[in-house]
Amino acid sequence: MIRYVFVAVLALALTGCLVAVDSDSRDLQTVWSEDDVSRLEVGKSDEQFVRDTFGEPTSRQTYADGSAVWKYRNRSEKDTQVGVLLLFMIDVEEERIETLSIEFGDGVVSNYWIDEERF
Repeated sequence: MIRYVFVAVLALALTGCLVAVDSDSRDLQTVWSEDDVSRLEVGKSDEQFVRDTFGEPTSRQTYADGSAVWKYRNRSEKDTQVGVLLLFMIDVEEERIETLSIEFGDGVVSNYWIDEERF
């Protein structure tokens, strides 16, 4: 019985010992913001508006039917140092890539979406 109480107390004590000590985020490449994206209008915004707002795309795909998809990429990085059991530190790095894809039909925005990847 005493052994089970000891294990329970130890488990409770250890759950409070994993502590995030420091976190730092930085943008590595920012091409677009959510405010820029909110200005896109399906059926109204044309290629020139997109070029003026976002610049030249990171990549372009053109299809046989004349439609095209332009892609813009934002990259950011986050470093977090975590103290484990107050004995040692672990450095956790995460890179995030957000890709804005804008689809055109007849030179006008027909659709757009954002994909996010974390590494």
